[in-house]
Amino acid sequence: MADIMTGDAMLPGRSALAWRAGESAAAPGGGSVGLRLQELAHIGKINIRGNKTITKVIWNHTGCEFPPANNTVSSAGVRHIVWLGPDEALLLCEAGMERELRRKISDDLAGQHFAATNVTDALCALKAEGPDVRAVLAKGCALDLHPKKFIPGQCAQTMLAHASVTMIATDENCFLLLCRTSFAAYTLDWLQDAAIEFGFVFQG
Repeated sequence: MADIMTGDAMLPGRSALAWRAGESAAAPGGGSVGLRLQELAHIGKINIRGNKTITKVIWNHTGCEFPPANNTVSSAGVRHIVWLGPDEALLLCEAGMERELRRKISDDLAGQHFAATNVTDALCALKAEGPDVRAVLAKGCALDLHPKKFIPGQCAQTMLAHASVTMIATDENCFLLLCRTSFAAYTLDWLQDAAIEFGFVFQG
C-alpha cells in the first residue's frame, strides 16, 4: 500500500485534523520518537457491497480482487480493496477519483444487486508508524499484533479504546487506521496519550 500512502499529489480537500499538525512529545530517554502519526486526508474511499457476481466489474476498474481473502487487502498500484466482511469491502483510490470511479462501477453494474457508496468524507485515515507502533496499538485493542500474527497485507475491524477502526498493516512497523471522522480527534488524543512513554509526533 505504499503508493497511496506516500504519493506526492495532494488535491484540495477537507482535513479532519489539520489544526493539530505539529503536536509532539519527546522520547523520555532521548533519541527517536516511537510513534509518528500523519493524517492522509486526500484518499478516496468507496464502500462496496455485493457478492462474487460483481468481481469482473470491480477488477476492470481497479485491478483488485473482489472480495479479497478474509481479513486481507487486495492491491493494484494505487488502488486497494480492504476486506470488511463476506459481501463488503472498502475501496481506497487516488484523491479526486472516487466520484468518477463510483459512477463507472455503478453504471456497469446497473440492474444488479450491489451498492457503491462514496464515504470519503465520512472516514478519517491515519498513518501510524514507528518502532513502537505495535506496542501503542496493543494498549487499546484486543487483536494479537505480534509481527508474526498480524502481517503486512492483513486488516481487521476492531475497537481502539472506544473508537471503531479498520486497522491495516502496510509494513512491519506501519499501519493505516480508518475511523469515523467524528472520532478523529478522539483517536488522535488516545494515540498520543498511549505513546507518551515512547514519544510521538503528529505531522498533520
